[in-house]
Amino acid sequence: MGKDYYETLGVDKSATQDEIKSAYRRLAKKYHPDVSEEPKEVAEAKFKEISEAYEVLSDPEKRTTYDTYGSDAVNSQFSGGGFSWDDFTHAEDISDIFGDFFGNIFGGGRSGQQSRGPRQGNSLRMDIEISLLDALNGVKKEVQVPHTVTCAPCKGTGGKDGKVSTCGQCNGTGQVRSVRQTMFGNMVSVSDCPKCHGTGKSYEERCPECRGSGYTQKTSKVEVSIPKGVDEGSTLTLRGLGDASYNGGPPGDLYVIIHVKKDKAFDRDGANLWTGITTTYPRLVLGGQEEVRTLEGEKVILTIPKGTQVGSVLRINGKGMPRSANSSTRGDMFVRVKIDVPSKVTKEEAELLQKLDNGAGPKKSKIRKKLDDLSEKI
Repeated sequence: MGKDYYETLGVDKSATQDEIKSAYRRLAKKYHPDVSEEPKEVAEAKFKEISEAYEVLSDPEKRTTYDTYGSDAVNSQFSGGGFSWDDFTHAEDISDIFGDFFGNIFGGGRSGQQSRGPRQGNSLRMDIEISLLDALNGVKKEVQVPHTVTCAPCKGTGGKDGKVSTCGQCNGTGQVRSVRQTMFGNMVSVSDCPKCHGTGKSYEERCPECRGSGYTQKTSKVEVSIPKGVDEGSTLTLRGLGDASYNGGPPGDLYVIIHVKKDKAFDRDGANLWTGITTTYPRLVLGGQEEVRTLEGEKVILTIPKGTQVGSVLRINGKGMPRSANSSTRGDMFVRVKIDVPSKVTKEEAELLQKLDNGAGPKKSKIRKKLDDLSEKI
C-alpha cells in the first residue's frame, strides 16, 4: 500500500502550499530529534517521514506525480530509489524555527550573521524592607549598590591606556563560527568571539586596573523613592543603575523589590486596614464611645452602637491605605470589637454583679445564656 503524504502532514488533498508548509513547520518543531520528547529513534523516523511528505507535496511537479500515480512513482525519482536526506531540498523553509535551539543557520556551509552591536549590561536586583507606616506615607531610602562600571584608564577596551588592535581570533568580526554535522548537512553556528567578547578588538598589553576585562567594581549610593501605597512584592525599576555593558552598550537596570514588615496592631487588606479595640460589656449593651488610634497615631473617637455584639466590625472611613500613589483617597479602617473580662473584681463589684444577676427575674435564664455565649466567644 502506498504512503499517504496528506495524512502524514495532517492536511486535506486540497491544501494550499501555505497550509502544507505551516503543517510541516508545526510537526518539525515537535519531532526534530534534538528537541522532541519522543525517544530518539522514534523522533528520527517520524521526522524523516514528515520531511519526505513535505518534499513531495511542496514541489508542484512531484505532487502532481504523486496525486496521479501514488508514492511508488515518486520514490523511483529519488536518488536511491527511495527518500533519503540527500533528496531533501527545502531545509530553508524551516531554517528560522531551528535558530532558537541551534543558535543559527541551516544548510550546507552557509553562514549567518548575528547582531554584534552594543548590548545592555546586566540588570541587578535589590530587596528593601519598609514599615507599614512607610508604605502609607511613602519614603526615601538610601541604599548601597555594588555594580560594575566601565574602566576609566582603558575606556572599557581592556588594553593598557586604551590601546587596542584587531582581534586575531575573529579577524575583527567579533564572531566565530562552528560547524555541526546534521541530517540536513552542515549546521553553522555563529557566536561572539570568546577572546574579544564580540567587540572585534584585542590588545597587546592588558590594562592593569581592570586586568583586561574593560570594567571595574564600584559601590554607589542610590536614593530610592518609594511611593505611598506601595504593597508587598512591588517592584521599582531604576533605569541605568545596573552593571556596565562590556561592548559599549547602555548599563543594565536596577530592580528594587519592596517588602512591607508585618505591623503589630494592623493587618492590611489592599487599601483597607484591620485592627481591634477592647471595650466593656456595659458599652456593648448600652452603647458608648472608645478612642482608637490610626496607623499614623491619630486619635479617633469610635461610636459603639447599642446592642453591639462581641466580634462585630465597625468601620472608620478614609483611615486606611492610599488607593494608589497618585490618589488622594484612602481605604477604610475596620475595627473588630472585643471585651475585657477582669480576672479579679472588688467586693463591691462582685455584689453589684450578683445583684444584677439575681434581679434579672424572668429574664434571668436568657441573661445567663447570653453571658455563657459571651464567655465562649471570649
